[in-house]
Amino acid sequence: MKRLSIISIFIFLTILSYSQNDKVQNVHSLKATFIGLSYSYEQSILQKTTVNFEFMIAGGFGSSFIGGDYWLIAPIMRVEPRYYYNYLKRLAKGKKIINNSANYLSLSADYQFGTSIGDNAHALRAFSIIPKWGLKRTIGNHFVFEFATGIGAYNSEIETWKPTLGLDLKFGYSF
Repeated sequence: MKRLSIISIFIFLTILSYSQNDKVQNVHSLKATFIGLSYSYEQSILQKTTVNFEFMIAGGFGSSFIGGDYWLIAPIMRVEPRYYYNYLKRLAKGKKIINNSANYLSLSADYQFGTSIGDNAHALRAFSIIPKWGLKRTIGNHFVFEFATGIGAYNSEIETWKPTLGLDLKFGYSF
């Protein structure tokens, strides 16, 4: 009986150590976006699933009839569950999976706080939810490239829910 217990424990630990090697990773990164910067922390929750928590400082330029030309900088918070559907396939083919380099499906929920710094501008409080398809690749061991796109819904202080396009293009550094 003791021998069976030792063998069972050994098998369990072997399976556990194998599953740890093929599980997506926890990743911290700083990224440059279209017109801003972001810090993200991606927390692994299942073998191929993470939750990406991202804080962005977004900028913008524009023109209005009332205030003329304007620029603004506004904070945005994102919570985004991601499912890396081809992670294990990349691993099996010997492709790079460092920093979760794989294609993914996600549900991006963004909240813009309604505060801004800028000249003649006011950022609105807004919320969007967008299902996305994306890809993430690591260049070397630390530099990352991310692209994601999708169509979802947007709601703000002055507009009720309306369709919106989500497009992410980011370059960054993971540590």
